[in-house]
Amino acid sequence: MELIKKIVIVGGGTSGWMAAAALANAQTVTPVEITLIESSQIGTIGVGEGSTPYLKHFMASLGFTESDWMSRCDASYKTGIYFDDWNHAGSRYFHPFYNELDVKPAEVFFHCANTRRRGAGPHIIGDDFFLSGQLAQLNLAPKPHKSLPVEPEYGYHFDAAKLAKVLKQFALAKGVSHLIDDVTTVVQDNNDNIAKLNLKSGINVSGDFFIDASGFRAVLIEQALDVPFESFAAELANDAAVAVSTQLDGEIPKPYTISKALTAGWMWRIPLTSRVGNGYVYSSAHLSPRQAELELAAELNIDADNSDFKHVNMKVGMRRSPWTKNVLAIGLSHSFVEPLEATALMVTQWGIESFVKTLTVQHPAIDLAQSRKAYNQQLTRLVLGVKEYIHAHYVTSQRRDSEYWRQVTKPEQMQPRLAEIMSCWRTGQDFDALMYRLDVDLAYFSPSWYALFAGMDYRDEKLFIKQHPIAPQVIDKAQNYFKQIALNYFANTAE
Repeated sequence: MELIKKIVIVGGGTSGWMAAAALANAQTVTPVEITLIESSQIGTIGVGEGSTPYLKHFMASLGFTESDWMSRCDASYKTGIYFDDWNHAGSRYFHPFYNELDVKPAEVFFHCANTRRRGAGPHIIGDDFFLSGQLAQLNLAPKPHKSLPVEPEYGYHFDAAKLAKVLKQFALAKGVSHLIDDVTTVVQDNNDNIAKLNLKSGINVSGDFFIDASGFRAVLIEQALDVPFESFAAELANDAAVAVSTQLDGEIPKPYTISKALTAGWMWRIPLTSRVGNGYVYSSAHLSPRQAELELAAELNIDADNSDFKHVNMKVGMRRSPWTKNVLAIGLSHSFVEPLEATALMVTQWGIESFVKTLTVQHPAIDLAQSRKAYNQQLTRLVLGVKEYIHAHYVTSQRRDSEYWRQVTKPEQMQPRLAEIMSCWRTGQDFDALMYRLDVDLAYFSPSWYALFAGMDYRDEKLFIKQHPIAPQVIDKAQNYFKQIALNYFANTAE
């Protein structure tokens, strides 16, 4: 039985300040002293980031209203993600945020998708059968201006560096101590727990517990504790990104992210209220940094020689023991799965909130060994679930137009659970029963898998018998149902 009274966070950025804010806001039985050490040497990319709906709940848990923080972070609303050209040139489908208003129309979509994969129906995508899909089509913000029986689910586009500043101000006001300094040496005790950190300035900081938010450097979890990093490179080939901002030019921010497949990866387009964040996530084995700049510039119609590109090398994978000894790794120190579904902050938030719950629910009589084991198992399950859903975007694609796409669409690298999911869908078996059986291990649930598989028209064409046209009134009814809700309850994104 151990008592945590002093927590030291190494690293600022969004992850570090999220942890500081959440810990400072927690109602622990015994007061906890929190110190955050932030390096002056680490810069930020700051070209725009997207979120899942979990960020909405995180900010609300700290007491923020959307008007408190969105304007300070250039934030706009996000209803979901359009996937362009992922299956072939001109293909498009939408991954929505699912809510209770979607239940009945979505059942029609699920039925149509099942009919198609079993060989007797036309290709149909889910855009018209989800409220967020209709809001995206109409360019309406997902925040209702009149009361609805169900609160819609939505995410945000925002400037991550500015969000970190908002959280920093909140944490400092709650009493978090802040040091701008660099860790030079890590001192461990006889049990290999970290006892204190020696800093460049000459001072040292001791603690009962340490949080590693130092990014890919992983100062504590890797350099000090030597916890191994498990690469996902065999399944996810992308290991680099180039980013650049462009002007809105008076354009109203669209309430959705765009992910467009390119020759050696994909590009994002994230509209903030002040600018547009753009980037190209690619495989360095198939494309040089300069080639990536040129391809991205051509897509954006900008001058590659006069643009402020920022390059990032990505370390895609995870640590299965992010909580080791008295260290908890969060953010990039723990894991990184390419940002295709904007899951990075969701994983970070889950890790922080689960640790906070350990302190608030079990503290001071806290069995850290048991808590640590459960935490690592659950977080590993989440990250592996995210990885398999993202991998499915590639192996369902029909693209073979470059060496990159010929490599990433190969099924050989699929893990057994993803292979089972895809086989079940492709062979016309009971997909809903499989989703129910795998429920505890999935990061994404049935609506997301349906949106992906139907959107990519993933099926065995040998099963195709004949096409039964869907009565137009079926789609019209779904469109009209959501269109009336959208027009009556939601406003333009600029309002």
